[in-house]
Amino acid sequence: MTMLPKPFEALKHLADNPDASARAQEVGAALNSVPELQKWLRQLRQDAVLELRADGLSHAEVGKVIGTSRARAQQIAEGRTTGRRAAEEGPEEASNPGT
Repeated sequence: MTMLPKPFEALKHLADNPDASARAQEVGAALNSVPELQKWLRQLRQDAVLELRADGLSHAEVGKVIGTSRARAQQIAEGRTTGRRAAEEGPEEASNPGT
């Protein structure tokens, strides 16, 4: 599984850094890593959905548990993207499981 990007480990400390220059650099690194965070979170969600499926839940039941439709639960399990992000990604990226 993808690891949580390092800049996000220190987020709780960013506001307390008295050095504005260092604080701005750290926040910039965190902002630049947002796509990695999103990928990590999508992977974490997909893994949880797959675990629920392995426990015997149907896609419809998984959808109820996570607050989405049966179809979306199935898409998450398969690693498929939808909506604006899918339109912005190239065909190879949009069809890549786990993204």
